[in-house]
Amino acid sequence: MFKYFAPKVLKLLTIVSLVLAFLVLSNIYTYKRLVAEKPIAQLTFTPVSIQEFDATLRLGNFCEESIYRIYGDEWRIDSQFLKWKSWATLFGLNAMYRIDRLSGRYSKIEDEKTKNHSAHDLKTTSTLDLAKVADRYKNKFPPVDTVYGSSAYKNMKPNTLYTVFVTQSGILIREQDLSTITPQNECVVGKSQWKDTIVGLDQKLVSLVGSIK
Repeated sequence: MFKYFAPKVLKLLTIVSLVLAFLVLSNIYTYKRLVAEKPIAQLTFTPVSIQEFDATLRLGNFCEESIYRIYGDEWRIDSQFLKWKSWATLFGLNAMYRIDRLSGRYSKIEDEKTKNHSAHDLKTTSTLDLAKVADRYKNKFPPVDTVYGSSAYKNMKPNTLYTVFVTQSGILIREQDLSTITPQNECVVGKSQWKDTIVGLDQKLVSLVGSIK
């Protein structure tokens, strides 16, 4: 009797062990993907007057820069996010985003109501509207979880490098004192250190939409 059932029990235990191992590894893999951070923008600020700054913004490989006038005590960057369901990340689907706007804000509500405001559109003419795409294809493409806006803001300080990171759930900002950063060719550093930064998302989305029509 024992000899008859032993192989079957052993086989069953092996299958259960493999399933458990798969679930554990899948959870670990998903967790790592969900907390991954990728740099998408760098900013520095030069004071012009009281509550008035020139923001130097670098996107992509951080080689090309644009300058924007910002009013306020703080700066804010807005983005639009398309988030996939957790299980979909197992198949390599990263959260998709587009940077929408750079603006200023005041610490005090009274200043917010009465003083100068600034807002700059960072979208390109070729950028797709993720919200519209998701609404149109959400019933045909189950991995889509939701589309929402994600913003982050920080005080504007001179001699500080601000780096904006994208994660699977939104954006965040980290700052460094410029005096602590070793001078070097930022373009070269950007291309080597961040070569796997999320790029060409519009093209990927176009390809994705085309495949599910």
